[in-house]
Amino acid sequence: MADSPTQHASQGDPFAWIDPGVSVWDQWGAVPPPPKVKPTTAMPTEAGQPAITPEPAPAPAPLSDPEPLPEPSSDFDPPPPAGEGVDEQAPPTFHHFDAELDVAELDERLRPVTTWSARATSVNRSSMSIRTRRMCYAKTILLVAVHLIDDKPIILAGRVISCDYAEEGLYLVDIELMPKPDSAEIRDWESNR
Repeated sequence: MADSPTQHASQGDPFAWIDPGVSVWDQWGAVPPPPKVKPTTAMPTEAGQPAITPEPAPAPAPLSDPEPLPEPSSDFDPPPPAGEGVDEQAPPTFHHFDAELDVAELDERLRPVTTWSARATSVNRSSMSIRTRRMCYAKTILLVAVHLIDDKPIILAGRVISCDYAEEGLYLVDIELMPKPDSAEIRDWESNR
């Protein structure tokens, strides 16, 4: 009498779910891997005839003369060598600038919140560096009132690029200059300078 899967399960056999009459591949609905075949040197033919030996694949042609690279298209003009009358983009030139400043931080509604004093250190066409006791976060918008001798202060606006600790409790703040926002609060702040 053959053992059935239920008999194995009742005896505590952990493999009782496997049906001995059906392959595991059929039970799982999978396709078995192809059988491993040893390579043969000669293919068998009908009895009495000699075996046919397959011809080896031809070797690739030698690369004694490689194919030349295509010429670059005429649309591309290589850059001229440096120093031949080319107007190269030079890094920005910073000028030493020592002036007393009033600086105000703007809130999200572009209203001046806090005002403090600072000193300018350098300036160029698009940025300014100041030295201050107050740390400023990057991307904060500042209003800067530059106090010149015997003149009305010049109001500039800028976005903080970086703020690094310099020494003795002072921070070096780099400001990228931008157009001054216009609001009633900013005009009031300007008139108080």
